[in-house]
Amino acid sequence: MAKPNFASLDEELKKDEEEIKITANEGFSFKPKQFDDRQVKEDPSIVSINDLYLIPTEKLIPFRQKGDSDFSAWDEEELKTLAEQMDNDGAYEPIIVRKIEGEDRYEILSGEHRVKASKMKGLKKVKSIVYRGCSDEKAMDIFLLTNLHRRTTKISDCIYGWTMFSKNHPDMRSIKETTSNTVREMFGTETLPVKMTQYYRYIRMSNLTKEFINALDNGSISIRVGCALATFEKEEQKLFMPFMKLLTDEKLSNLKKHLKETGENLTTDLIKDFIQTRRVDNYDSSLRYSLTKVKKVIQRKIKPEKYSELDNIMDKALDLFFEKYPDYKQITENCE
Repeated sequence: MAKPNFASLDEELKKDEEEIKITANEGFSFKPKQFDDRQVKEDPSIVSINDLYLIPTEKLIPFRQKGDSDFSAWDEEELKTLAEQMDNDGAYEPIIVRKIEGEDRYEILSGEHRVKASKMKGLKKVKSIVYRGCSDEKAMDIFLLTNLHRRTTKISDCIYGWTMFSKNHPDMRSIKETTSNTVREMFGTETLPVKMTQYYRYIRMSNLTKEFINALDNGSISIRVGCALATFEKEEQKLFMPFMKLLTDEKLSNLKKHLKETGENLTTDLIKDFIQTRRVDNYDSSLRYSLTKVKKVIQRKIKPEKYSELDNIMDKALDLFFEKYPDYKQITENCE
């Protein structure tokens, strides 16, 4: 990607000021009073690439290159919480947009939820950074990496995001050799913020059916099991659904090897032959994932000074829960 021509910066800013005057009557406004840049302009080592604007919400549209899927959407309660945290000037962090060529609209590269929350709060305009000269490849990187930076708990988001990133960089020989300018700008390095093995696991798991991707999110199967399942065709994966809780990556690998050596077709009976007993350690990954969600609930509902009493709180809460739902109770009382 060509570097910005900083030599013509002053001319560009003058042109922008003229455009702002022309479009001010249409509700598109620049708000310099919030940002005193007189001292900044006096420093020759500091340059401005993108300016901050207040853009009417009706001129903002979602990113248009998401493909067949998208990152997980926030629910109404999450958006309401974000809206309540905003003051009358909106979110503290501006969204990132690019102007749609030939149109009076702007495409949201980062901040779709902030726009939705702003509308919920009744705000008519949103603080926006307008990214100039933004190519489709650059726009995709901004959309993916800003979302991936925020979304680390949902495996489905990581699968979607890193798979789309790999498609945006088809010539990338390895994760350590990426030349993405956006990676360097965001993270100060050309190495992606994820381990190479994990990166390729996410890409492989994009071959999973929606049901198994959901199972990864809720902890019903582990990432290892997900990677092993992804080696089967999607129609074949449907045969494994009744055995979801019994699957291990070892059993799936052995089954795959058997099919390759014998040339047999995958059937429900054959799956039963390879997956016969339930192993307790299959639940380890599910428990680890669930505990991350429990931690968020605790932080939201329990005072920090009461954390030392969590074992007693959880014990009493579970006793009350088991009174209503006895089927959930562990048969062996002492699991230590």
